[in-house]
Amino acid sequence: MAAHDAAANECTAPPRGLEKFHSAIEDAEAGRRSHPLTVLHVGDSHISLDSFTRGLRSRWQARFGDAGRGFMPGVPFRYYAPDGYEISMAGEWNIFSSLPTDAAGPFGLQGFRVEAETREAEISLRSDTPFSGVEIEAYGGPETGAVLVKIGDAAPLRLQTRQAEPGYIRLRVPAAAAVEVRLSPAGSGPVRLLGWGVTKEAGPGLRYDSFGVVAATAAITTRWDADIVRAQIAALQPDLVILGFGTNEGFNNGLDLDAYRELAGGFAEAVKGSAPQASLVFLGPFDGARQGSGESCGEGWATPPKLDAVRRLLKALAEEGGDFFWDGAAAMGGRCAADRWARAEPPLMFADRVHLRAAGGEVLAASLHAALMGEACHADDAPD
Repeated sequence: MAAHDAAANECTAPPRGLEKFHSAIEDAEAGRRSHPLTVLHVGDSHISLDSFTRGLRSRWQARFGDAGRGFMPGVPFRYYAPDGYEISMAGEWNIFSSLPTDAAGPFGLQGFRVEAETREAEISLRSDTPFSGVEIEAYGGPETGAVLVKIGDAAPLRLQTRQAEPGYIRLRVPAAAAVEVRLSPAGSGPVRLLGWGVTKEAGPGLRYDSFGVVAATAAITTRWDADIVRAQIAALQPDLVILGFGTNEGFNNGLDLDAYRELAGGFAEAVKGSAPQASLVFLGPFDGARQGSGESCGEGWATPPKLDAVRRLLKALAEEGGDFFWDGAAAMGGRCAADRWARAEPPLMFADRVHLRAAGGEVLAASLHAALMGEACHADDAPD
């Protein structure tokens, strides 16, 4: 089965590679499904904020209902501010990132963990709309302690993370139309949080978990604990998994493409093994430019030489696996679009020719959503 390319001349319904996702949609709309449609989206800085993902989330949840989302633990990096939520940290939390090549300790799909031991350490979340449940992902062991969970004005609940063998723990707490939750260690030992989330609608709706790490490449996945990732995906039961790596790889002139193929393909297969019910999407990286080596776009800006090679490689992996491929650069208008977007009035891209402004993120979200839903074959909305 060939991958679907949004720039192809023909469309199929459902799009090739997205049959499982569209089957889940049909079941939800026919009332044959009691649990939410679920999307998992992981990748780099384009996913770390909601400038790109908000357009997908808002469209899907406007149609199917808001079933909630997952979050990174605490505030793992500056400017982390998921749409519709205020998250803050107080006290002595230690933040660990899986981005460094020498990163150690347990990590899951979120790419971060936070640790604290005293009750003075607190993470709080306030939602713009009520939620009906809280989920906490932690790493427990013989020495870890309990976490206190305070939802609204209710008395704190004490949830234990201590267990005989080190490993992943998923805790769930119901909430009655709450808008605020606070987490803190109970003081009985260190607490290691991998992530958390809120559920909103009981039954149908759509949940969209998006986790991105600034400057990440697919190599970051090798520093995530395979057992944790497998357990997280199994618990989430996604209907669609979107892999959004490739931009930073494409800016690396020394990238070993054969090694990268093995790395990216290996992670994709691991995801599919953990979520056989899901459709898988490879996002071909957006166009980008820099001042340096590469084919010129004019006025000192050039396209990194490996960027299109990475895009072709990801498309080939999708074709081989029967998965869906979407070409982010084509949706922008092709090579040197990043330079044009940065110069547009108003600009759609920041001056670095890498990161999207909110307006540019909306253009691309609309294009990707149309492709995933089988509503369009071409990315005709990109500016000239």
